[in-house]
Amino acid sequence: MNPPGPLLLAPVFLDKVWASPGLARPWDALWRPPPLTGEIWLASDRHHVTPVAAGPLTGQGLDQVLPRWPEWFLGQGQGRGHNLPILLKILNVGQWLSVQVHPGDDQARRLENEPWGKSESWHVLMAQEGAEIIMGLKQGVDRGQVAQATARGGLPELLARVPAKAGDTFHLPAGTVHATGPGLVIFELQQASDVTYRFYDWDRPGSDGKLRPLHQEKALQVMDVAGPGAPRPPRLLAPAPNRLEMLMEDPHFALLKVRAFAPYTPWWGGRRLRVLVVLAGQGRWQGAEAPPLLPGQTWLLPAGQEDLTLLPDAQGLEFLESLA
Repeated sequence: MNPPGPLLLAPVFLDKVWASPGLARPWDALWRPPPLTGEIWLASDRHHVTPVAAGPLTGQGLDQVLPRWPEWFLGQGQGRGHNLPILLKILNVGQWLSVQVHPGDDQARRLENEPWGKSESWHVLMAQEGAEIIMGLKQGVDRGQVAQATARGGLPELLARVPAKAGDTFHLPAGTVHATGPGLVIFELQQASDVTYRFYDWDRPGSDGKLRPLHQEKALQVMDVAGPGAPRPPRLLAPAPNRLEMLMEDPHFALLKVRAFAPYTPWWGGRRLRVLVVLAGQGRWQGAEAPPLLPGQTWLLPAGQEDLTLLPDAQGLEFLESLA
């Protein structure tokens, strides 16, 4: 079998104690999650593996597919000993998530024997009026104050609450103290790590009725004394006929927003693995035996597949393009 691509992926739905009862419109029609879905995993080969949804590999998970053609998917020199380095999710937030922090690459290897840490980016798809996130510490707060407040259960009073609205993009490098608030639907792009240190969990029981464990000592070790945070403005890369905006560029990944009205061949960043998440419009792949592009779909594009071109319909095609 020749190396495959592009691959249409099926989502994985996870219920969470903090989930909104249902996904807000119009996003509910894109993914149709069951009630109380808090996370929709769009592309993953670890923990909750996303399967291929069309073609001869239908039903096989990315943990089965990528090892067969590692350099085809991940790029020259990137295939040996590496899995998919990014993870894409939708967060459907009805209550505050735990206040948490993630280690950097070196810290994750030292503390958890994990290959990498966890930097992430949030792009807000929907926000109710007054929605907020926690992003960093209030101005002037130091590590000692955080340690004291953590010991007495008073951490929330030191945290920076930042307004969040639809279209905002937030960069959360490893070490950032953060949490998402209620009334938000967020697209999350992150390093493929699940190492999370909870500082504070609002005294809320988990699905088993017990308080979830905290990891305050490690959280204090890896946190950055920084904040308050703010959304990052997009940077225009190309205006027309295909409008490209750089939403976030991190050493581990990049996130673009594309509005295509003409044939589009991904070009920014060179030959890298890409994942497209279709938000609106329709289209098709030129010369590829693949289903049409529709809202809510996730497509994995191999790094080795050159000159892959999508053809939007007359109304155009809008999608998020993630690069590893």
